[in-house]
Amino acid sequence: MKKRTNPFQPIYQISHIGTPKEKLNSLSAFPGCIDVELTNKCNFRCLMCPTGLGSVRRKKGYMDDEVFNKILKEIEYYKTPIRFIRMGEPLLHPKLIEYILLLKSIGSLVHINTNGFLLNEEMMDNLIQVGLDSIKFSFQGVDQKSYNEMRNKDFFDELLNRVRVLYKRRGDRDKPFIQASTTITYESPEQVKTFRESLNNDVDLLTVGRTILEHIDIEKCKLNDKERSTLLHLKKQESVVKKYLECPEVFDKLAINWDGTVSACCWDYDNKMPIGDIKEKSLKQIWDSKRMNHFRHLLADMRHNEIELCSTCYDYHSLQTPGLQGV
Repeated sequence: MKKRTNPFQPIYQISHIGTPKEKLNSLSAFPGCIDVELTNKCNFRCLMCPTGLGSVRRKKGYMDDEVFNKILKEIEYYKTPIRFIRMGEPLLHPKLIEYILLLKSIGSLVHINTNGFLLNEEMMDNLIQVGLDSIKFSFQGVDQKSYNEMRNKDFFDELLNRVRVLYKRRGDRDKPFIQASTTITYESPEQVKTFRESLNNDVDLLTVGRTILEHIDIEKCKLNDKERSTLLHLKKQESVVKKYLECPEVFDKLAINWDGTVSACCWDYDNKMPIGDIKEKSLKQIWDSKRMNHFRHLLADMRHNEIELCSTCYDYHSLQTPGLQGV
């Protein structure tokens, strides 16, 4: 198989050029990338995720054509890259393929994050045929035991298999760029090495970080006794090095919820950092809003502790400090 380059890599590289204060003084006219939440529903009950834990209070639903077409119209001039990620499973949306086709028709790059459970061979072929640029498989842990603990589902071996099947079905085509990503708590270097070796020949990129569990308030989660016991055990073994990121998000991206509301943060699961609604204002107006600039100024000054979501957001994948997490 030929070596492929991540089509989103130039965008990620640009987002990490300059300090936050330098970014603040040279803000782009429009976001360089937009995260779109097709749904905040999920078919998993993962113990590190507010959706899976049942702690989300925001209404659940699916993005409709009105909201999607407004996004499409507003990004057409800029051909803004779109990532279907955030607080739900994108493959649950019945119009996923149709929406990808529409985005490709205006020249946008398109990426998907998925847990892989709904990715059968027919869906794989559809994603390849419509020209999906990039896909990331979200693991958790590095083996069946650690995956099952955090993902709350016995799917590790089958997920490995689906990654390999997609890689094979893509063949010599240029896309999609295939990634796999995981985070760990207590897993040993030997376990991480074995995991890497199991997938290195079946993906274009494999990343390992450390799981952040500090943000989870167990008393606000809908858990059975087994889940509660497991999560308490895992929280005691949280191993992430807590170094704040110089946040690129507020200077380069927007995050749009399924209902058209917009957040300053990609991890905003409960509208804690709302900045507008695309049914009421344009993305350009939201991008230039006073509230968005308020968050930018706080994060340019590294005042993470003044923002609830930012106070537990760390460089868990060593994106800014290589080797920080030791994985």
